[in-house]
Amino acid sequence: MQRLFEAFEKAGKELYLVGGAVRDIALGIAEEELDDLDFCTNARPEESLQIIKDANLPHYDMGIEFGTVGAVLHGPKDEGYPKDCQVTTYRSEEYYDRGSRHPEVKFGDTIEQDLGRRDFSINSMAIDGEENFIDPYGGLDDLKDGLLRVVGDPWETLAEDPLRILRVARFQSRLGFDIDDDLHCASYDRAERILDISRERWLQEMTKILRGAYLHKAMEFLFDVRVLGMILPEVAVMKGFHESCPVHHKDLWAHTLQVVTQAPDDDGLKWAGLLHDIGKVWTRRVDEDNEKVSFYRHEEQGAMLFEGISKRFKLDNATTKRVAFIIRHHGRPLQYNSEWSDAAVRRFVRDMDPYLDSMIDFARVDLTTRYESKRQKAVENIEELESRIEALDADDSLRAELPSGLGNVLMDEFELKPSKLVGELKTSLEQRIMDGVLESGREAQYYVENLRQSPPEVLKEALADDDG
Repeated sequence: MQRLFEAFEKAGKELYLVGGAVRDIALGIAEEELDDLDFCTNARPEESLQIIKDANLPHYDMGIEFGTVGAVLHGPKDEGYPKDCQVTTYRSEEYYDRGSRHPEVKFGDTIEQDLGRRDFSINSMAIDGEENFIDPYGGLDDLKDGLLRVVGDPWETLAEDPLRILRVARFQSRLGFDIDDDLHCASYDRAERILDISRERWLQEMTKILRGAYLHKAMEFLFDVRVLGMILPEVAVMKGFHESCPVHHKDLWAHTLQVVTQAPDDDGLKWAGLLHDIGKVWTRRVDEDNEKVSFYRHEEQGAMLFEGISKRFKLDNATTKRVAFIIRHHGRPLQYNSEWSDAAVRRFVRDMDPYLDSMIDFARVDLTTRYESKRQKAVENIEELESRIEALDADDSLRAELPSGLGNVLMDEFELKPSKLVGELKTSLEQRIMDGVLESGREAQYYVENLRQSPPEVLKEALADDDG
């Protein structure tokens, strides 16, 4: 970084480290943990590019038309180098057209001008080449007080970029800060503008929100200012839902947020945690005696609702398939008990593939009971299930493996035509392997002989039809 500072100083231009890195340094976060290195300068983009070239620093085009040039900074590996960085010309204004992901910008001339158009005071600080803080808007005091406050008028700030409402929630989720009263009111008043923002940007911010240690505070804020109901009504309706039931049941809102918080930093598990019980709102039934409540088939209902959510947020296909699977089957691992046979464990693994590990991980984070004995018993069951899976895997008897080309062999041996019958015979063999009747991974003739000696009903019927 010092090399970059010196290069701009030699060229007679100002350069400051700005944004999240400055905030994190002020919070005491070590340099090796800094992810985003953003710099700003009074040099115009073409000048910045030439300065970086003259300093023999690796560079790349980050969007020079928007004032930004990319560079790569080298340093000690134990401090997280090499690091990408962006050098941006001072801006005096920045706003987004409806639905656009790219800002309209006007260049500025001073660091104070650039910091003044940023969103929050804690992000409106800079550090110069001598490690001095430039803090014209009280960001250091707000960090000390644990307060999220915007620079300037919050209604205008949110009108310029309504995504900042989600950014408020993101920083609250991460830092646990309180929100300035005016900013809270402005977020409520500007909530509808969130619908002008691209869904990709919704996804980006919501995923970061779900990672925060103070998720509860952030979600309460989004609910209070109406934004949660606009972008995720399926989640918003869970808040207070338990209070509308004559029979006591779990607080879905509190349970959901605890599950997300307990989940590891895995975006798929975080999203699954947020959405796994959304189907319960629509499947709740109370018996005639007002004694019992049930949520029959809420997993299927939740998976159906998720189809719309995944399209709304434009989730990628891999994440969509994984999250949908977890939602649809999240109750299965917790059904395990020690009376399961090895065949039952094998069937469970077959049904959970290819998301077995995700299902086991989710089963752990889905435990939120306040009764320690009940929780410990569930944990022990999950651990026992894992141990049995590992033992069967070590014995090469966990999954049914049939030789490649077996379908062609079956057609030749039994004079069958290509049809679903061939698939049914292979399924029958897999079932026999899971039941421990047959060995896995043997040669094709081994399975043919078994079918001859003990043909399933579908094969008997097919051979009888041929004889007729």
